[in-house]
Amino acid sequence: MIGVAIACALWASQLNASLARTAYATGYAMYGAVVFLAAYQLRKKLPGFPLGTSKAWLQAHLVVAFASSVLFYLHIGGRWPNGAVEGTLAMLYAGAFVSGVIGFYLTRTIPKQLARTGEQFIFERIPRLRSVVQGDARAVVLEAVHATGATTLADFYADRLHGFFRRPRALRYTLRPTTKARKRLFNELNAVDRYLTEPERSAAEKLFGLVRRKDDLDFHAAKQGVLKAWLFAHISLTWALLLLGAGHGVMALAFRGGPTP
Repeated sequence: MIGVAIACALWASQLNASLARTAYATGYAMYGAVVFLAAYQLRKKLPGFPLGTSKAWLQAHLVVAFASSVLFYLHIGGRWPNGAVEGTLAMLYAGAFVSGVIGFYLTRTIPKQLARTGEQFIFERIPRLRSVVQGDARAVVLEAVHATGATTLADFYADRLHGFFRRPRALRYTLRPTTKARKRLFNELNAVDRYLTEPERSAAEKLFGLVRRKDDLDFHAAKQGVLKAWLFAHISLTWALLLLGAGHGVMALAFRGGPTP
């Protein structure tokens, strides 16, 4: 990365020495870098085409992203732009770059966290799977009631478990998911065990598994949701940068005056 920064700085110095318009050259190079960075998402949507390995693209993505930050600094001359268009472009680039750094961290940590759960889930199927778990839990409790007529487990389900199975988790869980709810419900199920009939105990054992599965589904929904929200923000910033950058380039060329650089 240091070599990339030095190469960009030397290139800019040569441009200055040759009296070339450095702002135009760095602008062209930076826009080309952003186009290449945006192409990474297109590459991931075309896995069957011989366009190189995903690992090679990721490495190139990181190097070009860092190079673009150096070009950005050289392009703005080390000071934040004052104009409305230039300032907006600078904010878009900064947002895209920072979101990229955040995304690099998220894509390296979240998959490992998800792999620790007992089962992997496709994000779009999680709502349906939650409904299935809720239905299974209700059926287990009703079966125990029909078998003995006892309602201890049913009362516990209505008071402590029904809401857990029916509702999605709160926003604070999405931002920082924990196993506190699972552990608390496990402890409460263990505490009520002494009051249960044998069929209810058998049903309670099934509820342990269903609570665990619902908690895993919630964990996947939270973590995968963060990844999807990040990706949407990062891509949106990148394409906004490309569109506004193209307009900025056209205006700069239209009003440049003098010979072509």
